[in-house]
Amino acid sequence: MPKSILINLHNKKVLIKSIQLLRTVAALGVVFSHYNFYGLDTGGFGVDIFFIISGFIIAYMVNKNTHNFMLKRIVRIAPLYYIATAFTLSLALFKPEWFKNVVVNGEAVLKSIFYIPYRINSSGPILSLGWTLNNEMFFYFVMFVCIVFIKNKKFLVIACGSLIGLFLLSLYFTNTNLYVLNFYKKGLLPEFIFGLILYYFWELYKSKQTLVFTYAALILGVLSLVFMIFNDLTHEFSFLGRNISRGIPALLFVNAFLVLENYINEENVFIKLGLKLGDASYAMYLFHPFMVFFLTRLVYPSTIGKSDFFLIEFFKLIIAFVVVCIGSILIFEMIDKPILNWFRKRIK
Repeated sequence: MPKSILINLHNKKVLIKSIQLLRTVAALGVVFSHYNFYGLDTGGFGVDIFFIISGFIIAYMVNKNTHNFMLKRIVRIAPLYYIATAFTLSLALFKPEWFKNVVVNGEAVLKSIFYIPYRINSSGPILSLGWTLNNEMFFYFVMFVCIVFIKNKKFLVIACGSLIGLFLLSLYFTNTNLYVLNFYKKGLLPEFIFGLILYYFWELYKSKQTLVFTYAALILGVLSLVFMIFNDLTHEFSFLGRNISRGIPALLFVNAFLVLENYINEENVFIKLGLKLGDASYAMYLFHPFMVFFLTRLVYPSTIGKSDFFLIEFFKLIIAFVVVCIGSILIFEMIDKPILNWFRKRIK
């Protein structure tokens, strides 16, 4: 899911700028999908992009350093997720009419905290976006198991991808009513494998990149984006399943950003903003529903109201994007970043 990719390597911080910018694009896509502008249900493929990125970055990381891998992943994911879950829990208790599909009980709380997929009366987890983190933590756990039992880190990525593949293959031939197994069986775990494969592909071509390859990757990336938007709006290819109709195009879209790595000017003001939002993309992903809900359900009805004019509705959308971006950066700088720094000092 959306995590910082600042990686300590030989005491230097290495930033894959293209991936950081792509996190911003993916997060804003998810925000747009949840804003529901004129009923346009598109942008949710940002989640698939995040999964591809996650597979890629984890492969990148474990090939450099596996020390305290699981601890670092938990520290990166858990604190802000728990804060967002606690916030949702508090609101659901005091304003239950705002959360008609959220069931709050001991089982829901425990399973949400420990990233166990569940369904209770169409509810689960308490923070609905947590379903993606259930996939994310499963992926981390499989990689952690590989790190524990495989001493040669050259085989970690292959072993991790193979284990996930075997797990999914076993589920394919298993008929069960257990929700947790069906969750993974029908879920997005294959997209982590796509990201792992992309890492090896990137390692091969990054030093041999030609102009023809760059243009070809960019064209495929643009076509993939158009395809994902078209499919979201028409559901024409949804019969292929999400891992194909979204996962493969998301893979090509991520690759298109990677080929631009050496062309990104960090001094450009828009690039700087994109990189900053990339840092805050995890906070944006977790907290944007609260900000969008606050605007669309409370602020807009009592101030601007609903209008038939496209420009007014578009203006409201832009305001929502600005509020979400500013709010996400503030959450990152004031909450997420200090927590991460506190834990990192103690891990060292």
